[in-house]
Amino acid sequence: MSSISNNHVHLNQTAESEFINSTVEFVGTGNVLFIEDGAKLRNSRLRFMGSNAVIHIRKSPRFARVVASVFEDSVLYIGPGASFTAEARFLPTERKHVIIGSDAMFSSRVTFRTADPHLVYAVGSHRRINPSASIWVGDHVWLGEDTLLLKGARVGSGSILAARALITKTVPSNSTAVGAPGRIAGTGIFWTRPSVHAYTQAQTDRSSYEPKDDFIYARDEFVIDVGKLEAELDLAEDGLARAAWCKRLDNIEAKNRFFVA
Repeated sequence: MSSISNNHVHLNQTAESEFINSTVEFVGTGNVLFIEDGAKLRNSRLRFMGSNAVIHIRKSPRFARVVASVFEDSVLYIGPGASFTAEARFLPTERKHVIIGSDAMFSSRVTFRTADPHLVYAVGSHRRINPSASIWVGDHVWLGEDTLLLKGARVGSGSILAARALITKTVPSNSTAVGAPGRIAGTGIFWTRPSVHAYTQAQTDRSSYEPKDDFIYARDEFVIDVGKLEAELDLAEDGLARAAWCKRLDNIEAKNRFFVA
């Protein structure tokens, strides 16, 4: 880290931290890499492909596997407690962002892209019709195998994105989205982390009822106005200001912060 100049890095060797088979690359200046003490990264490739961008990854007791190319003025934020079956790919570009809440569960080959990325215009007006847009994913979201989230996707807390779902629009909290393009297949659901693969009959029987409502989300006075919050991020003039925004998001911990109706 001492050899890096004109960029800002928080990546410490602590008793709980890991950084195995992983690399960081800087192309540009003023970028901020924040890996929270205690985070465990394996097989990760973090690339800054411009200046004043931010990668902000919170710690988890589980391993993170992140392949990210973050371009000029963009932010990748991954909240605490995430788990990864295999590498997830992130491509925040054109000054847009990928924001992931806490306790996300990534299956294999999950991908995020905030741009198409090539330009598309209307024949009649010659105006661009495919603007880039940020991606927001709430807390405790299960992202299934081969899920693809594209520009403008917004997923509410407690939801499930089924295998091979293509998400381009809004998924309400406690819902299931399936298909390409994604559609809402179920509402009023919640999920928990235990894997049933090796369950005995007794465990299956016990799991038929879950009395807790920890992962049921609702609108309250603590729901974040995502549009307002992103507008504040867009006002940031450099990487350090964007990193400060990420720190403020760290401190917003209300259960229903990412509720989506």
